[in-house]
Amino acid sequence: MYKMIFGAKRRPGMSRDDFGRYWTTVHAEKAKKVPGIRRYVINLAPDLSGSGAEQAYDGFAEVWFESEQAMRDSARSPEIRSVLDDEPNLFDLSTRFSVIVREHVMVG
Repeated sequence: MYKMIFGAKRRPGMSRDDFGRYWTTVHAEKAKKVPGIRRYVINLAPDLSGSGAEQAYDGFAEVWFESEQAMRDSARSPEIRSVLDDEPNLFDLSTRFSVIVREHVMVG
């Protein structure tokens, strides 16, 4: 199983609430149409301190693929263009990163 992990900060001027709402609705609907995705999870970083202080990252996404080939095919799909074109509406692109990992489940 291959997984892509994405992290990013919200775009300047966007509230945490608007960021979370947009990512889990508008952006997620676009991502869910990309072929080959086996599982897609959005992880929003809560303000546990309640201070409103800025965090290094506002959220992370995990996208699972059955194989390396499925991941590569997904990256070439026309549906991925819609997701990438929407990213400036959501993310501060200067903070966005992604990494590809092979998942090794230790518990669960």
